[in-house]
Amino acid sequence: MLPVRFVMAVQDARYVEPLLNYVNGSSYGSSMQVTAFTRPDAFLQYMQSGELPALVVGDAEMLMAWFRLGEPPVPWLLLNEGAELPAACPAGGSHTAKYQPLPRLLEAISACCHESRILTVSGNGNSIGTGLQTGMAAVIGVVSPLSGCGKSTLAMNMAKQFAVLGLRVFYLNLESVNSSVQFPSGCDGMEGSFSRLLYDIKAAQEGGSENVLQVMPYRLRHQGLKCDTFEPSLHVKEIMEMTRSDTELLLRSLGSTGQYDVIVVDTDGASGVREERLQAVLEHAGALIWVLLDDPISMFKSGIRIDQLLQQDESFSGGLMKRSRFVVNRYTGQLVNRPPRKDILIDCMLPYIPSWKQLQQQELLLMSPIYQREVLKLCRQLLGGGDSGLSDVNRGELYA
Repeated sequence: MLPVRFVMAVQDARYVEPLLNYVNGSSYGSSMQVTAFTRPDAFLQYMQSGELPALVVGDAEMLMAWFRLGEPPVPWLLLNEGAELPAACPAGGSHTAKYQPLPRLLEAISACCHESRILTVSGNGNSIGTGLQTGMAAVIGVVSPLSGCGKSTLAMNMAKQFAVLGLRVFYLNLESVNSSVQFPSGCDGMEGSFSRLLYDIKAAQEGGSENVLQVMPYRLRHQGLKCDTFEPSLHVKEIMEMTRSDTELLLRSLGSTGQYDVIVVDTDGASGVREERLQAVLEHAGALIWVLLDDPISMFKSGIRIDQLLQQDESFSGGLMKRSRFVVNRYTGQLVNRPPRKDILIDCMLPYIPSWKQLQQQELLLMSPIYQREVLKLCRQLLGGGDSGLSDVNRGELYA
């Protein structure tokens, strides 16, 4: 499992260095990754261009400089020399005594880092893991009735941001034509492995041993997404032949490994001749992220598609809307078109990134700080309290 990452921003190096030494030499060394700064300019540059951490811990001067850049995209913890939180601090954070025994300080930091570990659907209290009984893994389906709406870009960025938060993530692409093939994993020797997995899925069901399947030999680590996935396959026919039961077995097998907290499922468009993979995700995902565009056709198609789903399958009627979240992609600052149904509320606006129109390096789609910030907010909307007991090798870094 990945360590939880937090940033320490304190101008006094004599304060920071003992803390880093303590983390590396204590039990926290297996569960925390610390990136520390003592210069405001280096800290601010990192927060604007680097990957967002789970938490920012800092003194008043460093945090106030960061607050002036805009609304903090991640939680923060002020190392306070007073008894109360300064009135100038924005929402989304807390404070603790700057000078206290290191074990107690690390307890406070750990509590803030881990307070968002059990996934829930914010607003209605439904666990996103209740749809499919997959142990600790929560299944999140990213869906849309539209082509070219940025669905896969969102799904991959969500997987990455959940991983950055310290969760154990699997990115599962179920598209007929796998978009993630344009994002090399950096892992060799897995060519054709997804085809072999599909064969095993069919064979397991024909042999009557369809409860769970050993899928871990087929997984690989994707360096860009920072999570596990399968090697993309371009054999469109065999993917389109996946049935609903095939998809359910795959999801159940991934969840039952106990290796993942979140399974992010990237689906085909929500319309088409072969919908069995999509139907399995719609039924079993604990949360469904619908990607919309702010134009009349997008809103119309989305409304019609949801109406159709609610009418054709009574099993959806009680839970589909409760499990659904709605995201407007390529938002330019003002929502012009109304959502197609009265019970649709927009949960997140993902910004339009003009530079992506003429993009030649696909990996840059996973590296936009502005876009990542909004995706992280969406991920945090799906987070509640709890602790998943992260552990791995600590890497403490100090930037003067």
